[in-house]
Amino acid sequence: MTKFNIFKSAAEHNASNSTVATQDKEKGTTAATAHHKRPASSRRSSYESAVQGNGVVLAKNERYSHDHGRPASVNATFEDGIVMESGFRGYLVVFGGFLTILAAIGYVSIYGIFQANYTDIYGARGYSQSAVSFVGSLAVGFQFGFSIIAGPVMNKFGHKVILWSGCIIGSLGLLLASWCSELWQLYLTQGVMFGIGASLLNLAATAIPPLWYDKHRGLAMGVCFAGAGIGGLVLGFIIPALINSVGIYWTLRIYAIFHFVCTAFAALVMRAPRQLSGPPMAKHKYSINLSILRDPGFMLWFFAAALFGFAYVVPFTYVPSYAKDVIGLDPNVKGGQLLSIMSGANAIGRVVIGMAGDRLGAIRVAACTFTLAGLSCFIWMFAETEGALIGFSIMYGFFSGSFFTLVASITANIVGLAHLGSGLTIIFLTNTPGNLFTLPIAGQIFEKTNDYKAMIGYNAAMYLGAGALLFFLMFYNRLTKRVDAV
Repeated sequence: MTKFNIFKSAAEHNASNSTVATQDKEKGTTAATAHHKRPASSRRSSYESAVQGNGVVLAKNERYSHDHGRPASVNATFEDGIVMESGFRGYLVVFGGFLTILAAIGYVSIYGIFQANYTDIYGARGYSQSAVSFVGSLAVGFQFGFSIIAGPVMNKFGHKVILWSGCIIGSLGLLLASWCSELWQLYLTQGVMFGIGASLLNLAATAIPPLWYDKHRGLAMGVCFAGAGIGGLVLGFIIPALINSVGIYWTLRIYAIFHFVCTAFAALVMRAPRQLSGPPMAKHKYSINLSILRDPGFMLWFFAAALFGFAYVVPFTYVPSYAKDVIGLDPNVKGGQLLSIMSGANAIGRVVIGMAGDRLGAIRVAACTFTLAGLSCFIWMFAETEGALIGFSIMYGFFSGSFFTLVASITANIVGLAHLGSGLTIIFLTNTPGNLFTLPIAGQIFEKTNDYKAMIGYNAAMYLGAGALLFFLMFYNRLTKRVDAV
């Protein structure tokens, strides 16, 4: 029985892989054949590529061992031929992930509504638009940047601690924001506190569901992350109505309760499969494996993910303001409706893109969708009617969220399941600068030029650059005969 930990050091994995290679020789095969190019008719699944590419052979009948004295968690060991349990429990885990993403990450989709209201409140006090937008930047920046801490913590203490911590910290951040009277207080509550909570929840929702599925992993992740789109679709109508009815501060309190209910339910139902059992914590040595940074393929993915961080949230934040300033629409009602349309298309897109990634290859699909999301920005750039903005919202919403659906599959394809935890932590971390600074940058571009076109051009350039890097990654994979990773 071969075991490995998703955060284990490279040296430990090499020793483990040597044992596996010896076992393979007894069966007449070697782990070295895993990287050989296969005929197109027998393309392996992304799961098989990830596992075999790291010399890990997994057996099918292993069950949970109660000898370890602790529940299964994401730092669990994969036993020979892992069979994801799926079934009803697997569906329940995916539903928990869906609710987590809906409440925590769906906030990003509707932050533009809060932004428009905060601009009115604090703009009257002399604060610039870029200063106000920093509230949203802090939330999204900490969502990804805090993963450098959340990853090792989840690995040491298990996903339950991470889920409950994210539930409480995120809900408390929103609740405290409802009593803030100064902008710096919003930075700490709706920015930093909520961002930390979202980081903990996002990492758990990204790491746990893939453990339950093999060939339908992309679809499962698509359903989970469709929660962000569904959240934006529903909340895009509800939040403006609440603000108009009870005001922005009571709206924050209601949303805090909603966030707590959804994420608490997820914390109750989400767990790793029983096949993944964690040995006593004292036996583990945890680290983030930085040796994967020496892989040119991973570095191409690293920089593509970094550019994506500068691109994704800009339209979700500035479309309501654009609708008000350029077309003369109500930013609360019409702006909220545009975000709902964008979020609905985003939800559908994440499911469809997940299915496409399973069938056509995650890197190939991500390269195309990043490029199409960038091209859709040119519709926004020249939109002068509500219909044009709706068209942009549909196209951008559909293609823009592919990163979240495909990040686990792409990272596993490049570094293997053995290093998936380290890979995800690094990729989420590289998103941090973009998510932290892109809204202030976009605000500064608009304030300096007094024109939305320059700001939209910046957004398009980030997406097109990320798409170009992924096309280079496809070329690199073919050049090095890592065809199955495409």
